[in-house]
Amino acid sequence: MQRLPEIVRQQPCALVRWLVHLLKVWLLRIFHIDFEDGSNNIKETGETKYVDIPRVKELPLVGTLLDLIAAGGAPHLHKYIDARHRQYGPIFRERLGGGSQYAVFVASANLMRSVFLHEGQYPQHPLPDAWTLYNQLHDCQRGLFFMEGVEWLHNRRILNRLLLNGNLNWMDVHIESCTHQLVEKWRAKTQSNVSYELPQLEQQLYRWSIEVLCCIMFGTNVLRCPKIQSILDEFTQIVHKVFEHSSRLMTFPPRLAQILRLRIWRDFERNVDEVLRQASFIIELCMRDQDDQEETLFHKLQSADVPGEMIKRIFVDLVIAAGDTTAFSSQWALYVLSTEPELQKRLAQEQLASESQLLHGLIKESLRLYPVAPFIGRYLPQDSQLGCYFIEKDTMVLLSLYTAGRDASHFEQPQRILPERWFLGKSEQVHQAHASLPFAIGQRSCIGRRVALKQLHSLLGKCANQFQMHCLNEQPVDCILRMVTVPDQQLRLSVQPRLS
Repeated sequence: MQRLPEIVRQQPCALVRWLVHLLKVWLLRIFHIDFEDGSNNIKETGETKYVDIPRVKELPLVGTLLDLIAAGGAPHLHKYIDARHRQYGPIFRERLGGGSQYAVFVASANLMRSVFLHEGQYPQHPLPDAWTLYNQLHDCQRGLFFMEGVEWLHNRRILNRLLLNGNLNWMDVHIESCTHQLVEKWRAKTQSNVSYELPQLEQQLYRWSIEVLCCIMFGTNVLRCPKIQSILDEFTQIVHKVFEHSSRLMTFPPRLAQILRLRIWRDFERNVDEVLRQASFIIELCMRDQDDQEETLFHKLQSADVPGEMIKRIFVDLVIAAGDTTAFSSQWALYVLSTEPELQKRLAQEQLASESQLLHGLIKESLRLYPVAPFIGRYLPQDSQLGCYFIEKDTMVLLSLYTAGRDASHFEQPQRILPERWFLGKSEQVHQAHASLPFAIGQRSCIGRRVALKQLHSLLGKCANQFQMHCLNEQPVDCILRMVTVPDQQLRLSVQPRLS
């Protein structure tokens, strides 16, 4: 029996990696496997020569599951893939974990951009298995995120006109109103020049994100209704729980959990039931209390002849998506700002001058280092060529945004916060701007991009103008994956009035 190494006795966290190594050796001896070395061989398809995509070595039956477990499992998937890219290069193929389907991971800016050129008329993206199973079991018709084909394209074109193109000042009014209320609540706690630690920051930002969408959809008047306010309190908590339960089902097959009626599935199913029920109830209340004189998304959708049931589906998915993505994007941006005292001063001066170049750069930097979705996926609808690589039809291609955004070949000094790198004329610091695509590009880019960016601009601008911010966490804050990228510990930020 192989003796337990000294490093394992001294560092218990190394035990899992050591056990994985032993199990791999054992399986290799049983199955006598010779792995491919991942070298770039040349192969021909018709008259075209392609370079083989490096393939990750795997074991029989379990694939690369043991490697993923040793790396920390699903919460550390972004770092696991980052290490794979360092080993195999900007593109590689892996049957992740013990799955049945190979995925191609891409971290090159040029190859990433090329993926969107091949996504087709009806781009298809990977969907969370747990949500897909729930929709099938409950015959649940969902919003834009879950739509495909002609139905998706029809509704996407309508929402493009309303949320992405043209004059969107009507929407900005609602965003500014909700953000002003949030920041004023914080400011009221600092009137005696006392530093104030923001309590339950994650929950506050969740609530703010949901309120913004309610106002955009139905107008600011709906938030004056005490009944809606009470329901939103509970709704915010439930949406938060749904994402917690979804993330747990990333590491356990949802179908098996459903068949065995495990608690992990029952909790998820119960909370999704409640989210959809309450979201529908909120819509009905808001429709009764909205101000017909305000410009709202609801009126604009009605004018576009979108059926009432479809409006409900669209709104529910917008709210659920915004709850996590905008809340955590804002949380990461506030964290970045809190660690840069000199940048805070410069931003405050910029705000006084009614400029926004530095603020825009800060947001780009935050999204580059902490993309809320560290992977963006597409199923390519036909055989395609990405650079010198051949991709077969229906292959799932995943863009490794976490890796690409921290690659020195894309960005000079990638670990540093340098908002200036995004200034016009500073292109020498941004070698490949398309390495940072937090909202994707192409036909299926994030429909809430304009709303999210305006929220970030409004919140960070007001905070920089009014507060000095500090991070109170004693240990360095890192990111883990919980469906989206989140801090690995509760983020503790404090604010106090800016004196100059």
